[in-house]
Amino acid sequence: MSHAADSTASAVRPLARGMGVMGALFLTLSAETPASSVFVILPGVIQAAGSGALISMAAAGLVALCMALTYAELGSTFPSAGGEYAIVGSVLGPAAGFAVLGVNLFNMILAASVLSLGVADYLAAVWPGVSPVGAAFAALAVGTGLGILNIRSSAAVTGAFLAVELVALGLVTALGARHAVRPLSALIAQPLKLAASGHGLEAVGLGGLATGVVVGLFAYDGYGSAIYLAEEVTDVRRKLVRAVLWALAVTVVTEMAALSAVLAGASDLQGLLAAGDGMIADFTSHVGGAALGRAISAGIALAILNAVIALVLMTGRQFYATARDGVWPGAVGRWLTRVHPKTGAPWVATLAAGALSAAFCLTPMKLLLTLSGSSVTLVYIALALACLLHGKRRATAPGWKLPLWPAPPALALVLLVLFAATSLQDGALSFAVSVACAAAAAAYYQWVLKPRGGWRLAGPSVEAASSA
Repeated sequence: MSHAADSTASAVRPLARGMGVMGALFLTLSAETPASSVFVILPGVIQAAGSGALISMAAAGLVALCMALTYAELGSTFPSAGGEYAIVGSVLGPAAGFAVLGVNLFNMILAASVLSLGVADYLAAVWPGVSPVGAAFAALAVGTGLGILNIRSSAAVTGAFLAVELVALGLVTALGARHAVRPLSALIAQPLKLAASGHGLEAVGLGGLATGVVVGLFAYDGYGSAIYLAEEVTDVRRKLVRAVLWALAVTVVTEMAALSAVLAGASDLQGLLAAGDGMIADFTSHVGGAALGRAISAGIALAILNAVIALVLMTGRQFYATARDGVWPGAVGRWLTRVHPKTGAPWVATLAAGALSAAFCLTPMKLLLTLSGSSVTLVYIALALACLLHGKRRATAPGWKLPLWPAPPALALVLLVLFAATSLQDGALSFAVSVACAAAAAAYYQWVLKPRGGWRLAGPSVEAASSA
């Protein structure tokens, strides 16, 4: 650790605390975006697992619960805007922390791009012919602009949008439940998916169910995003835990309810499965009518915009924290630590996050989905290992302690490795890209930063946790 790094970190203006648990919950749920997940991601689960999507999402929910408990403990112990990178770096060492940083930053930037490109699909219901790239740029511009506001103002805006999102999701659930034509027990007892030929149905294998779990983890992902707000939440070690656990609870209940209603309420299961990525939107228009379908689609477009706001805001926080640690060279690092004197937001880092996501919007959507598919699984595996290997220091470390330790992180680790291995055949390219990002980031630390001695985990939250 160098004295230069110490003086640089101490000169960086800290983020302003002032947000309570509800503000953190609104922003976290906005990043997790249950309604967008139902319309954009759940079709991928259904395509992989068919009616067995209920099984896949239940299994993903079990892993998510174990991981939420893990996030809650580690996030309250190491409450840093650096998020998973700071946690893993503190417990498993800098190289492991940088590996997670490479995967996570790449995934967050791509996630904002994917969601932004998805805005046009639902905005087209009220604005036919809208350009996907143009709509994506507009969404990112709005999201970035709102992201540099005072954090409480950002939370208020996303909270209002979130209310619209949850109403839209509730309407989808009510439509399916009202028109149910088959019992859920039949869907679970004999899960079926669209045959490879595209005609008829066939039984779902373990590989399809496992792939559904991996995609399902992405649908639930976001509850851990609360940790990026750790340096702006008051009474952080208590309120951060509540934000993480409540965010997961709301997401699992709403997404499972909507999935169950759609699968039970589809008059033609084969037709639903054959509808591809737009199957949920097609279902709402078919069952609820064109007018209601357009209204719900507009609500989903707003939900996606809300998620873009939250993602850009949180990615900006991670850029800020890593720049404070000395990750980025020279003037780049100094600019990324700039905090707006009035709003208290890391405005340059937020602008950088929005600009990078905008650049990836020029990449085809299918390629973006392929590149980002497995990153969540790898980050979760690293966090579960960190929670297990932190065991010797748990008793004296500050923060909340998860119940039944080490069972939750151990169970999560076993299931994650099992599902990843089972789905590897279908997602080999995605895993390869994520591993390449991890290796490149770890190599950057090992061969560039480490010899210079100019990097360290900084910030009052990490320092307080490390010295306790």
